[in-house]
Amino acid sequence: MAELMQIRQRIGAIATIKKITHAMRLISMSSHTRLKSKEHALTTYTKAVATLFNKAKDQVNDWHNPILQPTQTDQESHLVILVGSDKGLCGNFNTNLFYFFEEYVSSYHADKTVFIGIGKRAIDYLEQKKKIIPSLVYRPFTAASLPTITQALIDHITLKPVPYQSVTIFSNVLKTFFQQKPERTQLIPFQAPEGDMAQTESTDFYFEQPGIDVVNFLAQQVIKGTLEYLLFQSLIAEQAARFISMDSSTRNADRLLDQTKLLYNKLRQAIITKELAELTGSV
Repeated sequence: MAELMQIRQRIGAIATIKKITHAMRLISMSSHTRLKSKEHALTTYTKAVATLFNKAKDQVNDWHNPILQPTQTDQESHLVILVGSDKGLCGNFNTNLFYFFEEYVSSYHADKTVFIGIGKRAIDYLEQKKKIIPSLVYRPFTAASLPTITQALIDHITLKPVPYQSVTIFSNVLKTFFQQKPERTQLIPFQAPEGDMAQTESTDFYFEQPGIDVVNFLAQQVIKGTLEYLLFQSLIAEQAARFISMDSSTRNADRLLDQTKLLYNKLRQAIITKELAELTGSV
């Protein structure tokens, strides 16, 4: 009888876990769908700014920006931005990113590199696993805080008295709904967009302000758009990874629940049969 009570308690616990994982699965899918609906607008804006930058840059000879295209100096410094998630329960989302980050972090000189952590998991990894104190940390990392974080990073990069020699971002990118891949993206030194965005027709512009100022502003907007897109991709990939993880957990809980109920029924039936045999034998 005591074993039956234990199994009954186990069934209750599994059923509760299943309800939680199922609810989190629905929330993740809802969040992913909401973010996905905004992806097209962000992608269109990023491509449009890049196209406009290429057109304007063609009108300004020998364009050079000391912040976006830094030259070698004695005060060499590099910026590395690690973008993780605020919450867990998203499978290998953070683990794969940190393994990928490990391959490159050894190549950075600690005394010449500034680290920035975005999301609690990335911050904890830098502080606890790598024993690195980030220069800046940003959390919570959510869709609501995305524009604020993007602007803060742009201000940090562009307003630095001595420009960074390089700015590199490590983050997850959504390849497909079922595949999230960690990637390394270098923002600085800045390179003009290539491919379809660079293949634009020649256009004559009349600049009401100095052309160099206009191109510098557009270049900064390209950097900002790229940075915001990478952060956005990390958020949408996180929700997809969490849905997959919670969906798998829900199915495992459902299977375990069926097995435990079957065991409970078998044990209960065995006890009943034993009691009946004892009653029959005593007559």
